[in-house]
Amino acid sequence: MTYHYECDGFCDPDTIYQSRPALTAEFNEQWIQSSKIGGQLAEHEYDAGDLITLCPECTRRLLIDFP
Repeated sequence: MTYHYECDGFCDPDTIYQSRPALTAEFNEQWIQSSKIGGQLAEHEYDAGDLITLCPECTRRLLIDFP
C-alpha cells in the first residue's frame, strides 16, 4: 500500500511524503471538547476525529527532544 501524507509536525507543510508515517493519532472527541489543550487545538482548526501524521524525523523530535 502506498501512503501519501503531509507531516503535521515540524516539517515544511508543503512537503508530501510517499512512505508510511512513523506515527499517526486521532483526537479523542471527549478530550478535545473538555480540556484546555483541546480548546487551544480547536483555535488552530483541529477537530475531534482529525488524524494527525508525523514523519520519522518529527516523531524522533517529539518523543526524544521534547520529553
